[in-house]
Amino acid sequence: MSFANWDLFWYTRNFPSMDTERSRRHASKLLTYPITIGGALHQFSGLTLSNQRLTPEGSRSLAALRTTLHVPTGTPETEENAVGKPQVRVFILGARAESSLPPHVWEQLTMLFPSTHFHLFFIGPQVSLPKPPGSQPKSSTATPDQPPATEQATSETPENETTAIEKPASYVPNVYEPPTPAPIERLKRTRESIARYGVPSYTVPYTPQLTITGMQANYAEVHAQFADTLDPYSDLFFLFSPGFGFPSPTSVNPDTNEPLLQIASPTEWGPVLPMLLASKCAIFVTGFSPADVERDVKSLSKAPDVAGEFDWVITPGKNEFGSEKWEIADFDPRVMVKTNWGIWAIRGKSRDIRERSGFSLFR
Repeated sequence: MSFANWDLFWYTRNFPSMDTERSRRHASKLLTYPITIGGALHQFSGLTLSNQRLTPEGSRSLAALRTTLHVPTGTPETEENAVGKPQVRVFILGARAESSLPPHVWEQLTMLFPSTHFHLFFIGPQVSLPKPPGSQPKSSTATPDQPPATEQATSETPENETTAIEKPASYVPNVYEPPTPAPIERLKRTRESIARYGVPSYTVPYTPQLTITGMQANYAEVHAQFADTLDPYSDLFFLFSPGFGFPSPTSVNPDTNEPLLQIASPTEWGPVLPMLLASKCAIFVTGFSPADVERDVKSLSKAPDVAGEFDWVITPGKNEFGSEKWEIADFDPRVMVKTNWGIWAIRGKSRDIRERSGFSLFR
């Protein structure tokens, strides 16, 4: 298979022919999340040292992951050869729309790595949870005998009283706040995981090679459950358009009285990134436009406990497996974006220790 671009990927993976631009846009928007992960991790990835996207430090990080993702040279990549190999855990933090994708879309990962068992963790306050069993959608239509809720509330309000809607609202900065996705369809083997993780969560053992877990919580709340088991050889983090450089809607700098960046906010990414860097696992980040990638990268130099504490794995640049569909940004209707347009990656800084000779100890 080829990871040069969408056309070669579809052709070498025997996808049906994409004869129209519309079909390309829809297919790329749906597949951008799993193929972005696979395109960055695969041994035949287009991100290499020769095109200066992969750094020497990044080559070592990906080599460690690929020893788990692939079998030894000469061994067939089959499901049977996954026996005895450690599980590869992909932590997708700040998950939103990607958490509501059907599991068979994420199954593309297992087709790229047939001898690997993946466990995907969707973690974030906007993660989509499955529908409760037997739930029915609420009807918004009012019966003839009962007026709509808005009309009923208006008729009961005295004329001399001012409703809360009429009160002038305080200024709210224009901050990127995507809506929480709709609940996903409940599968046959879905089970609740609240007792295990302590937060609203679920687990789906979809296939023998793919397990999906979703947690509706900030990663800082559940990090303690994974901190002692994180391994750079089998674990990695993916952050799809995290918005590091956007102003925080909840945190303010006490000195300047201006909103903090989300990468420094104590209620958002502030406590999370130092935890990820301490694990020495690779951290992959995407952006929806060149400006978004630049904004997030610049924010790294201003974040406490992050600036100077990381090595580059993949330099910032275009992601060949980004969505080809132009969309209007949620935070500003004047801005057009493409999902996962760019990609870059970092990891916790490695500090080599040199043993000093016995003579130098007494100098």
